Amino acid sequence: MIDFFKRAFGPFFVAILVFPLHMSAQTKFILANDGIMPPKEVEKMEQMGSELYRKTRVPVFVAAVEELNASKPAKFLEPLKREYSTYILLYFSVKPTAVNIFASEDAKNLIDIDQILSPLPWKGTIKPVMSPAFSKSESVKYEVALFNGYADIVDQVAESKGVNLTTSVGSGSKTSFQIVRTIFYAILAFVILQFIMVKRGKRGSEPER
Repeated sequence: MIDFFKRAFGPFFVAILVFPLHMSAQTKFILANDGIMPPKEVEKMEQMGSELYRKTRVPVFVAAVEELNASKPAKFLEPLKREYSTYILLYFSVKPTAVNIFASEDAKNLIDIDQILSPLPWKGTIKPVMSPAFSKSESVKYEVALFNGYADIVDQVAESKGVNLTTSVGSGSKTSFQIVRTIFYAILAFVILQFIMVKRGKRGSEPER
C-alpha cells in the first residue's frame, strides 16, 4: 500500500513524511534577543531546546528584550498559545529589569517555577545572579542568569518526562555553580554583618553628652 502511494504521488508522499521533521528542525526557541545573550549561548540554548522538543514535544522559549513596554510578554504569548497546546516561555527585560516564566497549565506541572525564580541564592537559578552583588557587569549578570535559568527549565522538563538530554549542561556544572554562588553570598553576608557590628561599636563608644 505504501509503495502504491509512493508511485502514485511521488514527491508529495515524501513531503508529507518529511514535513513534521522539517518543522521541528525549523523551530526557533529564542524568540527575541536584543543583544543580551552572545551567539554561543544562543546556539547552545537552541540545541537544548531542540533536543527537548524532539524528545518530549514540550517547547521552551526565551524572549530577552531591551524595553518591556516595547515588547511585552503578550506579544510572544499570543502566537505561542495559538500554535502550541503546551509551551513554556522565559521572559526577560532589561528596562525595567524583570523576569518571569509563563507556561500552559499542563506545563506548569513539569517545572518548579517558584524554585527557579526564587531570590534565595541557594535555591533560585535566575534572580540571585541578577543581584548587584553578583557582578559589576550588567551584561555578564544577564547572560548567566538567562542561560542558567533556561538550562534549569529544560532539565526539569526532561526529568519530569523521564528523558535524558545529551545537550544538557549537566548536574555537575550546576552544582559547582551553586556552591560558588552560595560561598559568594556567605562572604557578602559576613562583610555586611561586620559593617553593622563596626557601626554599632562606634555608636556605643561615643561619649554621652
